[in-house]
Amino acid sequence: MKKLNKVKMTVFVMLCLPFLGGWTVALDDTEQYVGGVLLSTCANETVSYVSKQIVEDTSTANGTPLYYPIDGMESCCGAVAGGVVVGFYDKYYPNMIKNWDSAYSSGSYKMQDDTNVPTAFIELIMRMRITKQGVTETNFKKGLKDFIAARGYSAEYVSLGKGTGFNYSTFKTAVTNNEVTVLLVKPSTVYDFGEYQNEDEIIKMNLSANHVMVAYGYYEVKYTLSSGTRTDKYLKVTTGLDDYPTGFYKVGSYIDAAYVVKIS
Repeated sequence: MKKLNKVKMTVFVMLCLPFLGGWTVALDDTEQYVGGVLLSTCANETVSYVSKQIVEDTSTANGTPLYYPIDGMESCCGAVAGGVVVGFYDKYYPNMIKNWDSAYSSGSYKMQDDTNVPTAFIELIMRMRITKQGVTETNFKKGLKDFIAARGYSAEYVSLGKGTGFNYSTFKTAVTNNEVTVLLVKPSTVYDFGEYQNEDEIIKMNLSANHVMVAYGYYEVKYTLSSGTRTDKYLKVTTGLDDYPTGFYKVGSYIDAAYVVKIS
């Protein structure tokens, strides 16, 4: 996959770093999400099948924008995920990102620009009180909500559960309603696929740290094997990482928190 070019923006360092060290987190909300690097585990799985059926393959309209950190944002996955959310909704709620139309008239999303999207990142970093240790769940939610409120809109979060109790059916309804979901996860695995004749390679990549991603669709595949069947279910995710901007997160994997973001 082609690597995206990072934006150099020294104004981020000038404006934000003097403030980062002074912020604190709520005593009951100390889990930090810093942005995991995807690393191949070199333990990919091969599924040899007699037949294969794509049971469901559904996404929000045109997926999401594919945003990535600018220089100096290595611990700011919360701001990138928040940027993806507001970039997604900017198509329907104008001026969510100031001076920027996130999508073309066709509906497809534009690539990240050099000025307006990074400026939104900086504001999200400030509102989320992100430090070099990352962002807490409480500060992520409050910062994103405040950012949206500053544009004259309201944000509501609908919890989809945590742990392995993710509410998959409600998530699918959100996708049908063209809504995105933020996922806060511990170090875990993101997947991709290689497809060959009667064989799928399931590519596994590790998130090396707690991370925030945006889920925008679901993919279910049923394999008929030489003995029995197998059905795999995945969430489609925008990772906020430039090497692998999209991937799949297996349904049933541990999730710290998941929230549908509703805008009005």
